[in-house]
Amino acid sequence: MFLLPEIIAVANQKGGVGKTSLSVNLSAGIAHLLSSRQMRVLVVDSDHQANATYLLSTENIDYQASLASIYQDDLLEEPEQLIMETRIPCLDLVPASPFMASEEMRLADRERKGERLKLFLNAVRRNYSLIFIDCPPAINLFVLNAFFAATRVLVPLPPEDLAIQGFEQLMNQVHAVREVNSGLSFLGVVLNMFTERVLVQKEIRTYLEEEFGEKLLGIMHRSVKIQEAEAMRMTLLEYAPRSRSFQENQLLSRRILQELGLVGHDSEEIQI
Repeated sequence: MFLLPEIIAVANQKGGVGKTSLSVNLSAGIAHLLSSRQMRVLVVDSDHQANATYLLSTENIDYQASLASIYQDDLLEEPEQLIMETRIPCLDLVPASPFMASEEMRLADRERKGERLKLFLNAVRRNYSLIFIDCPPAINLFVLNAFFAATRVLVPLPPEDLAIQGFEQLMNQVHAVREVNSGLSFLGVVLNMFTERVLVQKEIRTYLEEEFGEKLLGIMHRSVKIQEAEAMRMTLLEYAPRSRSFQENQLLSRRILQELGLVGHDSEEIQI
């Protein structure tokens, strides 16, 4: 029996939390771990800023063939035409487009406005073992489409009080969507952009450990390597595979694979 892949929506309505960096580096890291088994990963860039597209694409993007197409009046006859290869083996991308900003305004009046992304992914998901959706920093129709399509929600949280306060609002939206998409569940949180030497951030880490327990899936420290990689239009896998940041990324990648049942907790089959 063929099992359909998990679809992870990486979401936080607050901007500047490192969501896209996490989406890009996790998807690249997991594709690297799974490549020996010829298992493919797909990243869907659902943010009109198209930062994930910029970091993963191999060439100039034809914005006529982007995720914006699925939100237009006519549903696609050949959805695979929106998928492009990336530089990372076994990692594909559905690019975003600046045109998505205007499509959101029109989407409110269209049929099946909350199901467009789900219909698209249903047509292509059998080709993949795992799918990531990089959501925009908002709670809008694009995020709702992601939640309707997803099976899991992963939330990056920086060590900031305002971001933690906004978490409850995001989860209220997740619970509301579950009335329509009963298969949606909370995967966990990642403490992102953490600095050990800042006292208030250490206090927030302790709070998150107590509040979320095993649902705190990992910690990513703030690192200049991540900034340098993005400046070079590269992933951590490509730019700094021996760095602390990449090692943290791969520990988190393995933890997610364990949570999803794609690798056993005691398995040594996948090496970090």
